[in-house]
Amino acid sequence: MQPVTSPIPQLEFEDAALDKHLGLISMDRPKIVFDFGPANRLLGGIYPCQMTAFGASPGAGKTTLMGQLADGVAASGNPVLFITEELPAHKLVCKSLVRLSKGTLTLGDIPENVAADTTSLAAFEAAVGCYRATIAPNISYASVSSVADIGRLVGECIHACGKTPVVFIDYLQLLATKSAAPFADERLAINDCVAQLRAVCNTYGTSLYVASSVSREFYGSKPPSLKMFGGASTVEYSFDNALYLHEDKERCDVFNRKALKLTAIKARYRALDSVPLTFDGAHAVFHEVI
Repeated sequence: MQPVTSPIPQLEFEDAALDKHLGLISMDRPKIVFDFGPANRLLGGIYPCQMTAFGASPGAGKTTLMGQLADGVAASGNPVLFITEELPAHKLVCKSLVRLSKGTLTLGDIPENVAADTTSLAAFEAAVGCYRATIAPNISYASVSSVADIGRLVGECIHACGKTPVVFIDYLQLLATKSAAPFADERLAINDCVAQLRAVCNTYGTSLYVASSVSREFYGSKPPSLKMFGGASTVEYSFDNALYLHEDKERCDVFNRKALKLTAIKARYRALDSVPLTFDGAHAVFHEVI
């Protein structure tokens, strides 16, 4: 009888492996940095094979924040795959154009007021030109039927661009519901969806940023915790980072700008932190508080 080959690796003490580990440490840097300081402060930039959840109650601005981050990544010349299960793609493009107008346009101006005002029309055309030149060549919006579709699109992007795309998903619960079998339990569907997303992340070495709703009990002033993600244990254990966008009780809203905080409630490789933000919904933009 032949001896059974053990899959267990050979014992190696750290004095023999140290140089290899030091080399890996020196290369452990983000492949891309956000153009939004608070995201870099909490996450350190964009690292391959990391999954980050963005939790928020309805209306807090998580879709806008994801779009703003995605635009910045695309404008820096890196491919972005934006999976949108809530808004149609043209609504996200509209938000991008408003941001690019630098305060001249609001979401309410497009399309009603643009043609009637020469200043608005000029700002709109300039925004379209900027979007066409910097963001549009590097971003793809898609609605999918399953996580397998996301893996296929990531593979197609790598083949077309020679780069691994950064993936944004808006949002988890809708994707899980679409992917699940009929009448499946929501928690089990979310767990299965997250497990499949982790497989895509690890297979292609991509970075995933996933918006998520939170349990109703966290809509108010209850302190944030990982339990806010609907009780789905896979969210708690499978994501490398979890950020929570919520009201900043220490500041007041000013000039139609909401005072918010972005708080890291899980950061596998960094210290937990919180950063103050303002959210200008009319102009579809978040601002860092200096």
